[in-house]
Amino acid sequence: MKTISMLGYAILGLLHQQARSGYDLRKIFANTPMGTFSDSPGAIYPALQRLEKQGLLRGQLHPSSGRRRRRVFRATASGKRSFKTWQTKSISADDIIHRLDELMLRFGFMDETAGPAHSVRFLRSLTRELRRYTPSLRQFLKANGPQMPLSGRLALESGVRDYEELLRWSRSALAKYVTKKKGGRRA
Repeated sequence: MKTISMLGYAILGLLHQQARSGYDLRKIFANTPMGTFSDSPGAIYPALQRLEKQGLLRGQLHPSSGRRRRRVFRATASGKRSFKTWQTKSISADDIIHRLDELMLRFGFMDETAGPAHSVRFLRSLTRELRRYTPSLRQFLKANGPQMPLSGRLALESGVRDYEELLRWSRSALAKYVTKKKGGRRA
């Protein structure tokens, strides 16, 4: 089985949209909310090499306006399948606790790569898991907060509120897909 890093999946998602050079990818990571990924050449170019070696993308030299020719990468059929398999896997309680960034990366490309029906399934599953987990966080805060140092209690409260807001967001996002499906205005 091929091991793909989060950066690798981000690259595959972007290359699924369109062919891009390493420099194009660096600009996206530097100037968008995808900035959680390193825009360093020391991270991006080795990731591109690994993905190419695994047969998940293919690079091709293209003429450019400068003296150097640009190497442009495209996701292969195998890369697209690997991305979609990762993207559409079920959501677990462990994902909710430890991999929220990964979940949002999976969702961010979902309409384009897996389709709106998968987006709806994803949001339903996300909402269900958040509904299960979030009350236990609130209960933990209520039970343990009074014994915690103020900074610790406030940090925990921030985390609880983040989960509660994510739950509100997932419900709202799901409602927008349902409205769109029923022929309502596009949100």
